[in-house]
Amino acid sequence: MGGDVITHAVQGLISAVTPVSISSLSKDIVLLIREDHDRVRSLYEQYKMPGTTAMQKRQLAWNIIREVSLHSTKEEEVVYPALRDVLGDLTPDHLLAEHQELKELLSLLDSSDVSDPNFDGRLQDIMEVLLHHMHEEEDDLLPRFAAAEGVSSDYLMQLGRLWETSKLHLPSRPHPWAPNKPPLNIVANAAAMPVDFLRDLVRFEGAPPL
Repeated sequence: MGGDVITHAVQGLISAVTPVSISSLSKDIVLLIREDHDRVRSLYEQYKMPGTTAMQKRQLAWNIIREVSLHSTKEEEVVYPALRDVLGDLTPDHLLAEHQELKELLSLLDSSDVSDPNFDGRLQDIMEVLLHHMHEEEDDLLPRFAAAEGVSSDYLMQLGRLWETSKLHLPSRPHPWAPNKPPLNIVANAAAMPVDFLRDLVRFEGAPPL
């Protein structure tokens, strides 16, 4: 059993590295963030479809938890420090407050089961906060950041490369009590990642989504 877990872990880490391909490293940070947002929206649309079974809902909710957790920590490590430098402190501080609310809601959902009568409502609460957060980023903050003086296309591409490679050391579960600003968040994220990775191997039967 122990050998199987180690084998799955090694295979999973190889799979995690593989998606950091030349094509993904050739996208700028704004496009990559929008792609993450679209992925979560798509998962939730599938969740809400008539006829979605309880087992399917559980799997979709687990995927949403994983996607949002990874996305949030990528933003905190890569994007928000850049926003702070360009747009000032108030913008990332506001976004971090929304992240904290999301992490607390995600943690509650993560410890729940789809058989809980409050499960649908908890996920809906998460999506309401998240959709507002994504709308604010896509329609206001990211366009302002990309158009700001000193922000070049090369810089946006550089942030995109950091975004893609950072997921190799980031946790995939919510950690509401962890620090969310550099440098402490980087240390905490790297420490939490192996534990979350092994938990996801169990949750996703050895094949966490890429």
